[in-house]
Amino acid sequence: MRLLPCTISLAGKSGSVATDCIVPYPKDVLERLSAPDIKGCSSSLHVWKFVICYLLLKIRWAAALLLVGGIGCMQVARAATVPSFQFGDVTIKPYATEQLDIGGFPQTSQAVPGVGVRAGRLRNGARITIHNQIELGGIWDFGPAPGGQMRLFEGQASYVGLKHFVFTIGIFKPSFGLESMQAQGDTTFIERSSISTITRNIAAGIERQAVQIEAHGQRYHVALSGTAGTAGPGENGNQRAIVFRLVGVPIRMKDLLIHIGFSGEWVFRAAHSPGEKPGMAFSDYPEMNVGLTSKYLNTDRLTLNSVGAFGLEAAAAWKRFLFQGEAYDIVAKRSVENDTRHLNFSGWYAQTSYTLIGKARQWKSRAAAFSSPVCDKKQDVLCHGSGVLEAAARYSEANLHSGSINGGQQKAWSATLNWWPVDILKIALQYEYGTIQGGRKPENFHAILSMIQIKF
Repeated sequence: MRLLPCTISLAGKSGSVATDCIVPYPKDVLERLSAPDIKGCSSSLHVWKFVICYLLLKIRWAAALLLVGGIGCMQVARAATVPSFQFGDVTIKPYATEQLDIGGFPQTSQAVPGVGVRAGRLRNGARITIHNQIELGGIWDFGPAPGGQMRLFEGQASYVGLKHFVFTIGIFKPSFGLESMQAQGDTTFIERSSISTITRNIAAGIERQAVQIEAHGQRYHVALSGTAGTAGPGENGNQRAIVFRLVGVPIRMKDLLIHIGFSGEWVFRAAHSPGEKPGMAFSDYPEMNVGLTSKYLNTDRLTLNSVGAFGLEAAAAWKRFLFQGEAYDIVAKRSVENDTRHLNFSGWYAQTSYTLIGKARQWKSRAAAFSSPVCDKKQDVLCHGSGVLEAAARYSEANLHSGSINGGQQKAWSATLNWWPVDILKIALQYEYGTIQGGRKPENFHAILSMIQIKF
């Protein structure tokens, strides 16, 4: 028998540490190994760490990762960290977004009985970095449930070997808009504002087939994308569009950061099935969805020659406060009886958040967006004995009424309290009051929604 050293990296929001072990292994088996797949280190007292190292050496690495994933969950429960695996110059980081929404409408114009329970997001996969130059992402979307269709959430390859530049191709989320570019685990509210959701779904958003070039630094972010349709069953990939985003940070100080940006997208060929004219629908739920309501905002499918959206974004991070807002105009051309008509929709939102406990949200140049709050000390469980805590408020408007098209006009006020007892576990409680005029169902409602989310 010989002793073979190994390393497993455990990465959390507050940093990463190395888990070391020495594995006894038969000499004849070691001689058949071309090279150790795991970096060397020292010893460990924990049995489960021994098991991880043993599996990574004894079983083919792909199968081992599946088994190690289950064992790694024990570490998540104990120390709020998620294993990342190092094989020479290759790093594999597991990915998961598991979200459970529970809520209802205590008061509405039209009766919405009961309490809704919905798995809003069920996404699992991994991201791989090779030689610090190539990034690969493979993530499968199992939700939402019930009623959702499984599909590929992300399947992309990026080249990051040229400093400040990123070249990406595949299925991913192109850079567009401030709130859109916040990862789901980083958004302040359980769901994005309606105008952010409607505009990003035109030619950007998740599960988008695209190619993109971007440049980013401490004070800027520039991206240009060519996009097609979205992935998944029932989707048409024959849409063609251009998406861009320009962001600058004119002020970046210790306690103050100013973010200003402009995003745009133009669909010059809308999606269509064989024998169908190109077109698109604009719609959204009332900034929350627990399976009890339909989309209050909804234009139905419109036959369109082209459509675009353009908007301004701004944010100011001052100490523990974050103020941000966006405003968008949607312009569309449609042919009706040999006559070209123009449609104009619009919307905006403004929100503020305050980090009560923990380190305030930080700006990330790669996404040109803000991360979620984290603990301001090396502590992944119950930061300062209570966990990271944040309070926020938002007002938003979305207007889908133009000419003879009346998809509704929505105004919504929201307040939320976000709590991270563990760095990868978020629990949110949100109140919303909204009014919808026109459209399919004029409405006046009060809603309460809670969310439990695991994100790493």
